[in-house]
Amino acid sequence: MTTIPKMEIVNAHVHMIEVDGLIKKHPDIELSADIAIFKNIKDTLALTNPEVLFGQLDEAGITHAVLFACDAPIVYASNEYVAGLCRSCPGRLTGFASVDPRREDAAEVIEHAKTELGLEGIKLHPPLQNFYPNDPKVFPLYEKAVELNMPIVFHVGTTPFGSLARLDQANPILLDEVACAFPDLRIMLTHLGTLWHNETFMLAEKNPNMFVDTSAYLYEIPKLLTMEVIQRVGEDKFVFGTDYPMPFGDQTHRMKDFVDCIMSLDLSDEIKKKIFSENFEVFLKGREKRSVKVQELVSAIAGEERG
Repeated sequence: MTTIPKMEIVNAHVHMIEVDGLIKKHPDIELSADIAIFKNIKDTLALTNPEVLFGQLDEAGITHAVLFACDAPIVYASNEYVAGLCRSCPGRLTGFASVDPRREDAAEVIEHAKTELGLEGIKLHPPLQNFYPNDPKVFPLYEKAVELNMPIVFHVGTTPFGSLARLDQANPILLDEVACAFPDLRIMLTHLGTLWHNETFMLAEKNPNMFVDTSAYLYEIPKLLTMEVIQRVGEDKFVFGTDYPMPFGDQTHRMKDFVDCIMSLDLSDEIKKKIFSENFEVFLKGREKRSVKVQELVSAIAGEERG
């Protein structure tokens, strides 16, 4: 068995489902019992007990977790609920807010989450929230995120919620328009893009402020997160996450399995450190802006040629 590394590990993709709030806000939702994710729903919901969460963090050697609010059916958790959990364990939990981006007051909700609740980023799930991320109607929310220096995590790729969600709203290519319109907005694409991984990697390679989290199925990670892909997309673009407490197939979620998976990859310790914690810090706080004017670039090249 792989030894847990002596390094800082951040799980940057954790859901704590607010069951009472979910029932209250979405009492009439009906779901197909044939959808795999609901076959062991009791086991999954049991993982949302905070004591179980901390037990899993400790078992996996994870030093910090990022909890997502989600203003959507099924994985619902309010900003207030997530903020309360984070206050209960300062220094070990970071909270990300959520809002229905179609709300007229979406920007105000996010500002309140930042300034009053202390949440540091935003999580959006386009197919569950029924919006297209490149719809100009939601651009004011992105403007507010840039103003508040809050990065945004977007769900992309396949989603297991049947007719409740539309896959075309989860196409990562839609985020290229957002990245071009808001070059200072830091964006995280989830699940290694599964099953749109090529499109996801292409976007992260192209856009300096775009990141990718590793919360894919365990069997996918070694196939997708190769040294060749990391060298092409960038060592600073991949962030560790597990999508806790969601099951993977019929397997109950265990964070340690994901830590062991990353540790088993044929990658240097320096790259693993970046994936486990360092890249998340850049995603959360940003990096120093660098730019070069074309004239300066041309002059530098001309100088090298003369030399």
